[in-house]
Amino acid sequence: MRTLFALLFLLLSLHYAFGQAKVSLVPQSAKTQKTLFSISAVDDKTSAQLSAQFTIQALQAKKKFVGKSELNQPFDFVLTRTDTLNVIASAPGYYEAEELMVVSCDTCADYGYVIRLEKEDPKVDSVFRNLAVNQAFRLDNVYFDQSSYVLRPESYPQLNKLVKTLATTPKLVIEIAGHTDNVGDRRLNQALSENRARIITNYLVNKGIPESRLRHAGYGSSKPAAPNDTEDNKRKNRRVEFVVLSL
Repeated sequence: MRTLFALLFLLLSLHYAFGQAKVSLVPQSAKTQKTLFSISAVDDKTSAQLSAQFTIQALQAKKKFVGKSELNQPFDFVLTRTDTLNVIASAPGYYEAEELMVVSCDTCADYGYVIRLEKEDPKVDSVFRNLAVNQAFRLDNVYFDQSSYVLRPESYPQLNKLVKTLATTPKLVIEIAGHTDNVGDRRLNQALSENRARIITNYLVNKGIPESRLRHAGYGSSKPAAPNDTEDNKRKNRRVEFVVLSL
């Protein structure tokens, strides 16, 4: 009888030990990783700290973080996975900045980032003037990566000028028109011009402009501003404009 009890005790002990061993075999990497992300803003020229507003979209997690940094107090939030962040920062008297960054939760427990903001130039007119129906305004300082519709940060000041124009002219309705030169496949140029116009329209909507006041269209190479006979003329044809539809 004692032998039977001893055998049962041994089996129970082995079962418990094996269960414990299975738990300990779970790899550390399988546990949820957490990264504290801290972000602040500084003046581009002086590196002085700024109070700034942040809107951050975590693309993989499909989460949005909105908050404000103060002097000596960054805006903090927690990530639980490696993610790509679209960061938009703004501060009074400064041009808005937007950056795309990849943050790995596997490389560090905490992640600190400083975004640099450029001060607005008071000498630059903040709105488009002398508007008239059917008039087209070329957006000379809107830039995309070569042969793509990825909007470059250098474009934001002029697009913000358009945002302010729309905000201060409540009845203004415009069309964003994309154009290309005649180099390359006509269908690809058409699609490129449409996508560039759409991206700019999305930018304006994200800034609070009602979608009902905006149209967008791509014209490819069908409406050249100049003959496509020289490189300089082709550059003139690769453009984005806004056209006043009504006031």
